[in-house]
Amino acid sequence: MAKSVLAAGAMLTACVLAAGTPMQGAAASADPVPKTGPIFNSPVSGSAKRDAISTRIAGLIAGTPKGGQIAIAMYHFSSQDTASQLVAAAKRHVSVRVVLDHESTAYAAYKRLRRGLGGDTKKASWVVVCDQDRGCIGPEFNHNKFFLFSATLGTRNMVVQTSANATDGARDTQWNDALVMQDPAVYAAYLAYFRDLSAQHHTANYHRSVQAGKYRLDFFPWSTGDPISQALDQVSCAGGTRVMVSLGHFTWGPIARRLWKLDSAGCRVQVIFDIVGPVAIHALTQKGGKYGNPETRYLTEGGRTTYAHSKYLLIDGQYQGRPQKVVFTGSNNYTTVGFHGHDEAMITVADPSLEAEYAGNFAAVFAHGHAVKPTDPSSVPKAVIEPVDPGTANHSGE
Repeated sequence: MAKSVLAAGAMLTACVLAAGTPMQGAAASADPVPKTGPIFNSPVSGSAKRDAISTRIAGLIAGTPKGGQIAIAMYHFSSQDTASQLVAAAKRHVSVRVVLDHESTAYAAYKRLRRGLGGDTKKASWVVVCDQDRGCIGPEFNHNKFFLFSATLGTRNMVVQTSANATDGARDTQWNDALVMQDPAVYAAYLAYFRDLSAQHHTANYHRSVQAGKYRLDFFPWSTGDPISQALDQVSCAGGTRVMVSLGHFTWGPIARRLWKLDSAGCRVQVIFDIVGPVAIHALTQKGGKYGNPETRYLTEGGRTTYAHSKYLLIDGQYQGRPQKVVFTGSNNYTTVGFHGHDEAMITVADPSLEAEYAGNFAAVFAHGHAVKPTDPSSVPKAVIEPVDPGTANHSGE
């Protein structure tokens, strides 16, 4: 059974008030207020766009004042630059706390964090890793990718949820997105999840859903179901609803089948991915669709030297009985383990301006993709297909 945390109420307020140590020497009022909203990087559009997410993260770290707190949950952490920035923050008496998947222990950046922060969770700063071959909570691994800032650049309660790992590859080879939010209820909900990750409360059914103002937050793993299928079941194609999906990895059949049905019902459905599973691609290209099937593309270039890595769904049209523009974004790939095994986080928000920015990014990414023939799954190269045996080449952990 899902466990719901009441948002924007006393419980979350209490979490915010207890979130960290008192701040000293807070950033001066002349400091720039950090911009909220989406960030998109492109590995093929010059250094400024390539580095867009990592540059923003670096600025938020540098802007965190003495006495502030930074909390990070990450799957792969191999960026020496980010490690150095966090160690420097700890040296100026910022509390820096990091939870990593065990796979990150292989990287020199982790060793730098360990030297600079230590591993004693009773101290102000630390880095800890999940147990080997599992998540900190779920039975698979910690696939999270988020940053929390108690204060930065003169603003409190900043959250960055991204599809990008803290790696050079996320910057140099992948199309990723990040959503920057300033909201005490969102911050408190993420901080509560972070604390559960660091405490390693193992369960295959963590399933927390939080309504924080306009934001719905879902934390994983769930034992059954998924919020994307639930959302697609509430879409009507009356009036020409548009559905856009940009993914790194797509194998979850229930979502693929719903997308095909929506396209056949008159929605315009567009899908782009890096890696796809046999079940998903056969569902998307099933014959008999009334409107020619979803427009499906793959974005994998040069043996995956550049590839799609975002994890978002956009709905523009009839949703939950009324016209809405909705963004679903987070760290989940649309895979069985992405919903039912990993530690993950997802945000849902109805916001026309935000959806428009995401739709612009989708158009740019989709333009780089390679078309799949509407009823021919064999038009997808073998290198893009996830083998039936995931042990052969399991990309679902990216």
